[in-house]
Amino acid sequence: MRQAFPGMPPFFRCGAVLAVCLAGFLAGCASPPLQTARANFYAGRFEQANTNLAAIPKDDKDEILCLMERGMIRQNLGQYEDSALDWRRAGDLDAKLDTYSVFQGASSLIVNDRTLSFRGMPFERTLMYAFLAKDYLADSNWDYAAICARNIIKKLEALDGFPDIAYGRYMAGFCLELINDEGNAAIQYRAAAGLLTSNILIDPLSGDILPRTNVVRFAMPIAKTALQTEPAELVCFITLGRLPVGEIYGDFYSQSPPYAEIYCNDEYLGRSYPFANTAALMGASQRRLAAIQLAKDATRIATKIAISEAVNQQNSALGALVWLALFAMEAPDTRCWETLPLWLEVARVPCPADLKSYTVVFKSAAGAPLGSKIITAPIARRGHTFISFCRDVGK
Repeated sequence: MRQAFPGMPPFFRCGAVLAVCLAGFLAGCASPPLQTARANFYAGRFEQANTNLAAIPKDDKDEILCLMERGMIRQNLGQYEDSALDWRRAGDLDAKLDTYSVFQGASSLIVNDRTLSFRGMPFERTLMYAFLAKDYLADSNWDYAAICARNIIKKLEALDGFPDIAYGRYMAGFCLELINDEGNAAIQYRAAAGLLTSNILIDPLSGDILPRTNVVRFAMPIAKTALQTEPAELVCFITLGRLPVGEIYGDFYSQSPPYAEIYCNDEYLGRSYPFANTAALMGASQRRLAAIQLAKDATRIATKIAISEAVNQQNSALGALVWLALFAMEAPDTRCWETLPLWLEVARVPCPADLKSYTVVFKSAAGAPLGSKIITAPIARRGHTFISFCRDVGK
């Protein structure tokens, strides 16, 4: 049998063959209808979005991304068990892939990240466990929520220059608090407090969210019904907006955060406070990744030039084809978890001891109403603490 590219060094020969084969593979490769699912999700058509991603091909390079998106869709449908299964599967697949690094990264000297399996930025992988914890909290599965907390902590203790996440720290602390691990919960609450630059404080012993003096007027009214009965509190994880896509990430999206006011029986209980902004996290992550990628990209491009020149010496027409195939794969990897909210907020407020429902009023930074929701589920209970969450998709 005649050998392809005779006389060429084995490494270059393999690279040339791979380039041609991979170009053909990518041309015929189709992903699930992610864009349709995302559009339906942000239009509030959660059932249709779930149907769009009903079948996710195994071993597809976007399998993890599809699972992350479907997990979010199913959580908003109240399908907490199915949502948890999606995110657990995504976590298992991610564990099999290498971490971001010049030498251990998921890139080779031939292809760039866009042609390889999606893993997401470190903050996306960490937030997946924070959202997974909410699935378990909704089902009163405190032990599994605590496992998520430990996964969050594990990832945030190995940042390698990527941004820390106050929301993840608070979620981890709260889940540990629910299993009476007060010492480790306090560590996470302190870490969250150290990351926050807004006008709030966190009591590390109780997890209480305390406004500084210049914003007391927004949070001091306490429900009379809560004072007339046994002490109780509502911890509500509130998310708003959507992660911007195809934009320049940075401080612009972290200015003037919206918030949510919480009412029960027409009585004001308190408000939410911002703990993370995903656009800011993406911007910081991209800057860190750019530094890591620099050496890898330079080496990859030099290798591609060497391969195409070696082929060109054998066959000029084929050399041009290989050059086109190799550099066609240099498109930037812009994939991300697009159903992530923009704002990740927490409200911890006193509430009636017989809480059955509550109303969330979403407001702009200036206090203008943006919409409202009456929440009857999920509302879980652990002792005198009620746990809930809600999402404003910004329709």
